[in-house]
Amino acid sequence: MALRCVILILSFVFFPASGKVPKPINVTVESLNFKNILRWSMPDTVENVKYTYTMEYSLYFLEPEDFRTVCITNTPECDFSLVTYESKLRVRAELYPSVSDWSNITFDPYKQTILGPPAVKVTPRAGTLDVSFWGPNEESDGSSVKDKYGYLLYKLVYWKENTNSDGKIIETSQNYETLPDLETWTTYCIKVQVYAKEFDNLGQFSPVICEKTTDDGKIPVWMLVLAFLLPMFLVIAVVSALFYLGHYVYQQARFVYFPSYSFPQHLKEFLNKPFHSTLHLPQQPTEEGGESCEALMFVSEETEYQTDKVKEKQPQTSNGLKTSSGLETSNGSICTPSYVTVSTSVSL
Repeated sequence: MALRCVILILSFVFFPASGKVPKPINVTVESLNFKNILRWSMPDTVENVKYTYTMEYSLYFLEPEDFRTVCITNTPECDFSLVTYESKLRVRAELYPSVSDWSNITFDPYKQTILGPPAVKVTPRAGTLDVSFWGPNEESDGSSVKDKYGYLLYKLVYWKENTNSDGKIIETSQNYETLPDLETWTTYCIKVQVYAKEFDNLGQFSPVICEKTTDDGKIPVWMLVLAFLLPMFLVIAVVSALFYLGHYVYQQARFVYFPSYSFPQHLKEFLNKPFHSTLHLPQQPTEEGGESCEALMFVSEETEYQTDKVKEKQPQTSNGLKTSSGLETSNGSICTPSYVTVSTSVSL
């Protein structure tokens, strides 16, 4: 009898007047990139009691409901990431042999999960910025959230640093984008978020990344003109130098081998067969040990007659020969000059 009284008193202390275990309250779902955690709490009046909790789910579209157990735990939370479709969730508290009523909630992971920020990389190139982005990935297994949805949009926002502009927006389903119409040597800031358009689920923005553009990679016009004219002038200079050198060599060769002047024909004949050869001059006796000589003088036709007169006036020697204004050698012999008539003509 005394034992029954003790149990009755404890039941009034630890349970409500209804005699049931109180059901969990503040049931919420925390979901990030399909990592789903169900959390709840108990009334303040029973916070020192150690309960056992059971959490179950049933797919939303199933009729009749088919609840399946996900967790049996002593902590007020349950990871139900394996549930990937819209479902009905319920949880209850248990204190043997009594149980509480079910606390119910519905959850659609495609609409209610929070999409985290994607990874972003910005690379400057030729006056533009190349932005690549990927993810986010599932928290449970590391696979891409894009694989879960099948189609995701990336919303890219960029603006010039230190401006109050809201920025320009680019939406793309690709993982790569080149920002257009940027100023060179200017810093731009970029942030990216994902958007599941079919489920109207807009994700979190990535951290802001600021990057400075470089030159546009275009060659200035003056450099193009210089690159075109400089080789042309060099070619002209080299060709001109080679032409001048060739002309100079040609002139020198022509001067040496083909002179502009010419000797008279009879002078050419004389130079080819001079009078002092044995063919033109008779043998003259010479004294033994004496010297042999011959003087060659050039006279014009105009003075030939005067020369003949001079010869006639010269006195004869003891052997009956006429003497001329010869050259006396070192042994006293006289060299008789030979005369060559050169015709001259004067052009008026």
